[in-house]
Amino acid sequence: MTVAWRKILNVLRISYTLPFVMASVTGAVFALTLCDELTMAVLIPLDIFFLAMFVNITNDYFDHKSGTDSTRFDFMTPETKAAIAEVYDERIYWDGNAFDKGEVSERQGLIIISMIAIGALLVSIPIILYGGWLVILMGAIGFFLAFFYTAPPLNLGARGLGELDVGASFFMMSFFTYYVIVGEWSWEMFLIALTVGLTVMLMRFVDQMSGYEAHVKGGEKDWCVRLGLEDAVRAEGAFLVVLYVLCAVLVCFDPLYALMFLTLPLSMKLMKSLRNKDDKLRFIRPAPIAFLLALSNQVLIVISLTVQSVLPWTIW
Repeated sequence: MTVAWRKILNVLRISYTLPFVMASVTGAVFALTLCDELTMAVLIPLDIFFLAMFVNITNDYFDHKSGTDSTRFDFMTPETKAAIAEVYDERIYWDGNAFDKGEVSERQGLIIISMIAIGALLVSIPIILYGGWLVILMGAIGFFLAFFYTAPPLNLGARGLGELDVGASFFMMSFFTYYVIVGEWSWEMFLIALTVGLTVMLMRFVDQMSGYEAHVKGGEKDWCVRLGLEDAVRAEGAFLVVLYVLCAVLVCFDPLYALMFLTLPLSMKLMKSLRNKDDKLRFIRPAPIAFLLALSNQVLIVISLTVQSVLPWTIW
């Protein structure tokens, strides 16, 4: 892979767009079990892809402007940095803000942000024509949550609302993809979207733990800062219990949702790592595990829905 292409991937954080796109895909696949609107089922996740890139680069831009990310690695020893390099590469472990590292200038960043916004707008036109004012309303809410996650004057992430922002955003990506296509309420889809939002919220919660010292120094009030790291670990475990309670409720709709329990080993590995006080990468090692947990949950939902549509229980 060329250096230029690697820099583009780092700036846009393409791998981190996967949970965004897959969240939308869960809603699209559920919708396709009820109707055959394939065009919207493709266009909405594509628009979400543009939104994901927009979120990633604007978050980095405003964290660069505020100086939050520039201090995140100041608290790591050379030994810790070397250990991270041995365990992960930059595709799965974020090793610094692209603006802080000089991989992209502020001017270049604003140009990229504008291009992504234009791409999202163009893709959204047929979606708006299909869904009308609902799409515009949901798009406005989604843009608000994405942009003001780090953007002043709200900077929701620094005010203790970032985790809720993330959870609500991913719930919306999943549920409203379905709702725009079908236009009918579904408790089943509502619960699916809750698991999607919850797992990605927990991924963000874990990611905040590795930047705890920088957030404290910067005066941010995310959940980890408010709770303290030890209580944050306990809260992560409690939220995981809630996740599997939701999965159990979904099994009441269809036994194939039991596939979602295949993520249990990942959750156990995540908590074991967070509780290992002897590990110098205690709050760094779990980040990719949490990412895989969120993505696996989404993939298993899609597999379950696909199998349900191909092999309905009525013919078993």
